Amino acid sequence: MIKEYSADNIRNVVIVGHSVTGKSTLFEAMLYLGDKIEKMGNRDSATLVSDYDADEKEKKMSIRSALGFIEIEGVKINILDTPGKIGFIGESRGALQAADAAILVVDSVDGVQIQTESNWRYLEENKIPRIIFVNKMDKERADYDKVVQGIKTSFKSKFISICLPDGEGENFKGVVDIIDMKLMTPREGGKGVTVSEIPGDLKEIADLEKSSLMELAAEGDDNLIEKFLNEEKLTDDEIKLGLRVQLEQAKIVPIICGSSEKLIGVMNLIMKIKNFAPSPRLGAEYTGIEPGDSKKEIKVKGDASGFFSAVVWKTYIDQYAGRFNYLKIISGSLIHDTDVYNGNKQVKERISKIYTLIGNKIVEVPKLNCGDIGVVVKLDRTATLDTLSDIKHPVILDILKFPRPVFSYAVEAKNKSEVDKVGQFFHKIMDENPTVKYEFNAETKESVLSGMGEMQLDIILNALKDRNKLEVITKEPRVAYRETVTKKAESQYKHKKQSGGHGQYGEVYFRMAPLSRGTGYEFINAIVGGVVPKNYIPGIEKGVIEAMLEGVLAKYPVIDVAVELYYGSYHDVDSSEMAFKIAARHAFKLGMEAAGPQLLEPVMNVKVYVDKVYMGDILSDITSRRGRVLGMEDAQESGGSISVVKAHVPLSELLRYTIDLRAMTSGKASFEMEFSHYDPISGKEAEKIIEKRKVELVEEANK
Repeated sequence: MIKEYSADNIRNVVIVGHSVTGKSTLFEAMLYLGDKIEKMGNRDSATLVSDYDADEKEKKMSIRSALGFIEIEGVKINILDTPGKIGFIGESRGALQAADAAILVVDSVDGVQIQTESNWRYLEENKIPRIIFVNKMDKERADYDKVVQGIKTSFKSKFISICLPDGEGENFKGVVDIIDMKLMTPREGGKGVTVSEIPGDLKEIADLEKSSLMELAAEGDDNLIEKFLNEEKLTDDEIKLGLRVQLEQAKIVPIICGSSEKLIGVMNLIMKIKNFAPSPRLGAEYTGIEPGDSKKEIKVKGDASGFFSAVVWKTYIDQYAGRFNYLKIISGSLIHDTDVYNGNKQVKERISKIYTLIGNKIVEVPKLNCGDIGVVVKLDRTATLDTLSDIKHPVILDILKFPRPVFSYAVEAKNKSEVDKVGQFFHKIMDENPTVKYEFNAETKESVLSGMGEMQLDIILNALKDRNKLEVITKEPRVAYRETVTKKAESQYKHKKQSGGHGQYGEVYFRMAPLSRGTGYEFINAIVGGVVPKNYIPGIEKGVIEAMLEGVLAKYPVIDVAVELYYGSYHDVDSSEMAFKIAARHAFKLGMEAAGPQLLEPVMNVKVYVDKVYMGDILSDITSRRGRVLGMEDAQESGGSISVVKAHVPLSELLRYTIDLRAMTSGKASFEMEFSHYDPISGKEAEKIIEKRKVELVEEANK
């Protein structure tokens, strides 16, 4: 069991970056140098601490985020390793929201890549302090200066190189620490560092970097800037103060280099995290709601002495060990053998023991204080995004945000008797990962599995088959089209039925008209003189609403239509609410047929982040998908190689876009989408949709 740590002595850092930049090896190296693992593993032998899941070992790639920690000079550094593939961005986003600073890993040859850009955008938008680690400096063709220049060209920030490489490629031996002005080379075996004087060929450039560092550091404090302007030299302690203040405010970005595999520069990085990365921010105020009453706001302050509250930023369900919930303590503290309240599920949960992890190895901790990260196990109902809080002070904190799914399969159990088992499996996955959605679409009558990409969903489906012996049939999901009207029309229908005893009678006259897109529906009661009694009006409106569930073109729901009831007739004995409801349904259908029915398709707001070299291909492709380009701009204000294309594209044209975009750009693009509006569709496209719909309706009827 390790000791407890207060917020001042905690650093929460997340390792992010493009895939194959050595993030997991850096995680491994930090744990090794922090004496938490006996020897370093590697990806080829499937022995990395962070890649402990069976899928990760098999595919030799990170799929899930991983937690580890080291203790150094009285400080606990929680380290979160994340996948680099876009399909697993939810793991990365959850970890980024749990951490207080980021290590953005950049390859020494490839420099800034598409996921470097994506992570940078997120870090900028959320003002997360970051250090850039230029990794694999031992790699052939490594070029530190070129990579640093590429970083400065691509991103807008104040960058400061606080180390220099001693050699590059196979000649890479150590790093020069610009703050201490010393050369640091690892001792034999990797542990320990030999500190020596800076080689002569690096001394001049080191002095220049120290001057730049001093100038930037001075901007962190009024007294320091005054001293600098008076041409007085700042002491190393003053430089460190200036750096610490500005890094905490995300105003500067230090750049460090090294080789995680060769353990060069890694201890330098660890010490920079310990000395400069911010502690968990106490005093921040969060707005939550009371469980069961979303209108009642509750303020929660990040205070060590406050009532306990924590958010679940990740869940991992092991087939044998059960459910692991990863917590970030927002306020107060958590001790073992405690009852807490899950506000989202409105249930009490029992915390028996508290742990931290090194990969999947559990390490018991006595207590988690405000700002710390830890793990609780075997909670019955708790899942990612849930809030745990003090029993007497329940709260729901909606402070975690995850990207929306962009790729979907319609799934159907191969064996009808296994439908429930398949659903249970997918719901377990949803508990783990909020970027995965599984739900039944009542309109299309399909169960739809959605996620961040084909790879993510295929891994889930393979696990379903290999480990649970369950199989599903997959296909492209149906698109939920709509129908509307294009002109004004009138209709009338009399429902009259006599079958002995009381009959059925109701007559209605409608005026129908189109409404502006997105308005929905409007029912207008224009009856005068009591030709239709008031007590029958609700039944007529119900009939209209029911009729709108199926249009006249392809039985899609009807939207954006106004229905005015202006005349009708009734019978003293035979009229009833049901009779008028039936009359309204028929009158609506007749009116819609006369009012120029039209098919509508869902259109999405799309943002494509892409290297400028592929811009022409992207624009041409969007046009071929019946899309409309709204604009283009640099992803960063300062320019760079990545641009964002904004467009409106029909959803039906985006069902395979993740696959097509990857093929078109060699994986060097990403996109986001969300629903925008419905647009009319006519001509041959509408005819194809209507014919396809007829086939679907026949298939459904025959099931």
